[in-house]
Amino acid sequence: MPRWRSALTWPTLSLAVVSALSAVVAASSGEALEGRLRALGLQDPALETHTQAGDLARTVIAVFAVVVVLAVLWLLPSRSGRVPRLPVVDSPAAALAVRVALVLVSLAALWFVVRAGHTGAQVAWSDVVQQSQGLPHGGE
Repeated sequence: MPRWRSALTWPTLSLAVVSALSAVVAASSGEALEGRLRALGLQDPALETHTQAGDLARTVIAVFAVVVVLAVLWLLPSRSGRVPRLPVVDSPAAALAVRVALVLVSLAALWFVVRAGHTGAQVAWSDVVQQSQGLPHGGE
């Protein structure tokens, strides 16, 4: 195993947990904003789509964080004893399954974050785009 893998253990674990916490905070603030807008009588289907995308992103990122932590604790052997390790199953098939799950959940997290961001941009910029209809193009 390359030496850099064990050097990245703590940063990987930390970033996985921070990403999950950030997703929870982002989803909570989005839900609070949606509640304030609904209280003002604003009903926007695009906002509902964005809120649902944010909720899905939060859930997928939480799963991503759990899979990352389990993969690090299971796949990387402990050299220093400072990072607790799960019992390592000496099965190439099991190790491959964990790696495949890690890649798949990483791709899913990326997809749902991009989707939430895109739908949020649509909500935020929809008024600007509508107002710009009919204006000359090319910075004129």
